[in-house]
Amino acid sequence: MAGTITSSGLISGIDTASIVDQLVSLESRPISLLRSRQTAIKSQVSALGDIVSKLSALETAAKGLATDGVLAAKVTSTNDSFSATPGTGALGGRYGVRVDQLARAAKWRSAAFATATSPVAGGTLALKVAGTDYGPLTIAPGTSLSDVAFQIRQSGAPLSAQVLTGKDGAYLSVTARDTGYAGADPAAALTLAFTPSGAGGGTEPGFAEVEGAKNALFTIDGLDFERQVNTVTDAIPGVTLTLKKGATAPATTGAVEDLVLSTDADASRTKLQKFVDAYNGVMSLVQRQLAVTKDTNRGSTLAGDSTVRALQHTLQNLLTTVVPDLPGVRTLADVGVKTARDGSLAIDATTFSAALARDPSAIDTLFSKADTGLAAVVSTMVQGQIRPTDGILTSRQSGLNKTVTQLDTQAATLQRRVDAFRTNLQRQFAAMETTLSNLKSTGSYLTSQLNSLSGNGG
Repeated sequence: MAGTITSSGLISGIDTASIVDQLVSLESRPISLLRSRQTAIKSQVSALGDIVSKLSALETAAKGLATDGVLAAKVTSTNDSFSATPGTGALGGRYGVRVDQLARAAKWRSAAFATATSPVAGGTLALKVAGTDYGPLTIAPGTSLSDVAFQIRQSGAPLSAQVLTGKDGAYLSVTARDTGYAGADPAAALTLAFTPSGAGGGTEPGFAEVEGAKNALFTIDGLDFERQVNTVTDAIPGVTLTLKKGATAPATTGAVEDLVLSTDADASRTKLQKFVDAYNGVMSLVQRQLAVTKDTNRGSTLAGDSTVRALQHTLQNLLTTVVPDLPGVRTLADVGVKTARDGSLAIDATTFSAALARDPSAIDTLFSKADTGLAAVVSTMVQGQIRPTDGILTSRQSGLNKTVTQLDTQAATLQRRVDAFRTNLQRQFAAMETTLSNLKSTGSYLTSQLNSLSGNGG
């Protein structure tokens, strides 16, 4: 009949499956609303996570300036006997540096052998490096020269042992790994002593010192220095000196060279810019979350969130934070860090250069001052926001995550109800189909009986 929804195989001719689906869909709307709300809350949790990450980057940048300093120096002199690399704490200045002697490692060598495979006489080899005993090593009669070198390397001593073959034979060369010596005796740096066992099978190695250990000797502004290495980090504060050439015989002292260090304004500003960039990163993210437009979805963003709004004010307060007990440079504004109309920070090059000229080290102290410096202030602020146990933002995240879990529980409860509703509908329609089927069978039987009676009467 016209307008009837049909479905193949159904007794009633009604598409009961479609009716069930539509009724279940209506019953499931609360679940869909819960899932939509859950998705929105997850977006808020994700946004808070992004802010936490940006805050961590800001703390890292501030700590980096406290540790490595804002101030950068550069070498403006050309030097022959040494090179200099400014690092953290290096200040501009002029120094007279004279390199008299480079640090050298102790070297020992065997007697000449025909080849690297030539046999060595049996015996024991006493081996000491920097006063530490790494022997005795037992040398079996007939052991090849190269195998003796291997045994020495296997001792664990800090040295190298290699067979070098020159035009007049093969030599076992032993060199201490480290240059220089401690104490008053250079010979203590490396010693080898071979004691023959009397067994034949080869030639005694005949070790002898060919170069004694030497410490580096140099002067800075007339002051004498002695170090075991040629890379010196503790002579001029913040500067690494690499000694390259000592006095040339027969002279015993080198020539004095001027080392000139100058403040590098561009490199210093680049270091400070890392902090500025980290601040701008977190501030721009906070502002985007708090911005409200006609298209803003307050359910999935942090617009109007009081914790994020409070964070914005806290970040802005950093710009006016005064580091106490500092002369001259006490705030970010004092070093040229200014706020633009959009809330971002920028460095005024002129103000920054002027601050460098007045007191270069003061800019470092602005961040590194214990407890009250900007690095400490930023760290305290950030940890108050992101500390796992009780941070403001992490606590907010935790609360939202609990809500997500609760919504999962509610949705599961509603889903069980919907599933039961579907099952009940299907049972009812199945019962209807069964009833209709029975009625149809009864009707067919009665029709058949009536037709039979009608035929008999005729």
